Amino acid sequence: MAAGAETCVPIALVGGEGNSVTKTVAAPTIPAGPLGMLGINITRNNWNTDWAVPGGTVFKRFVMTVTSNETNPFDIRMFLKYSDQTAAEVFNQSSFVFKPNTPLEIIGNVTPEEQPYQVNLFVNGLDSLGRTYTATLVGCR
Repeated sequence: MAAGAETCVPIALVGGEGNSVTKTVAAPTIPAGPLGMLGINITRNNWNTDWAVPGGTVFKRFVMTVTSNETNPFDIRMFLKYSDQTAAEVFNQSSFVFKPNTPLEIIGNVTPEEQPYQVNLFVNGLDSLGRTYTATLVGCR
């Protein structure tokens, strides 16, 4: 390995297996049950996905790779989440249209002093409902 070469490792999904997820963007739902009957509107959706950054490792950057064979636009945002309850938005694009066989690569650069505990990907958009994408995250040091 050349001097200064990066080593990138998979970052694990929160509540899942591996570092890759495939999702179909769903419309928000209001769960039935006691709260719904009381008029309390709790909406749920699958627009957020989190990856857990392992402690004890200092990363230089995180690379999110998003792919889709869909031609409809997606609204895509990526955040680095910090333990002080703040988040840094590193990508925000509405109506992103994937080109065939061309992944979207989102890079979140970090400093040794400011390491996130999670990386969040937020994907939604009216035109993306029912559309599928795959996202994979690695951390590079």
